Amino acid sequence: MKYILLFAILLTLLKGRNALSFINNVKFKWSLVILISFSVQIALVFITIESKEKFGLILIVTFVGIIAGLSRNNKIPGVNWIIIGAVLNLLALLLNDGLMPVSEEALNTTGQHLESFETDSRHQVMSHSTDFWFLGDWIPVVKYVISPGDIFVAIGIVLLIYMNSSSMKPKVRLNEGD
Repeated sequence: MKYILLFAILLTLLKGRNALSFINNVKFKWSLVILISFSVQIALVFITIESKEKFGLILIVTFVGIIAGLSRNNKIPGVNWIIIGAVLNLLALLLNDGLMPVSEEALNTTGQHLESFETDSRHQVMSHSTDFWFLGDWIPVVKYVISPGDIFVAIGIVLLIYMNSSSMKPKVRLNEGD
């Protein structure tokens, strides 16, 4: 996601917009629900590293929180794309015991190793019995493996930043006497 943010900021700047102005221009409803849900997901990463236990149900609940919060903001440009991506990722979780299936072949293509997923809070290796595997992470992109839902989220983030950023062009004021 960090590369998507960087791309969105660079695109916005190249188009003559202030990439950080979207922070002031967008007022999220239910922002606390979204923030708490993301915070729990981040905490799960650290808890899983220590305990080696996966918390699929908690991950599902956080996705529901994120989707609920974003749904309250669906009029903001870019948010609907993010919602679609989050729903696709939630479906993959619901159909696979709360964990996102990831393709071993795609991992190998990106130079990642299966062992790194032993302490991963949200992934499991895809198998022949994986339900709706195409919703999981199977698309290799440089050093990452992403899902179709991740693509929608990425598009939404770019649109959110770009379309909600103010122009950097100075506003010309005409004097009343002119």
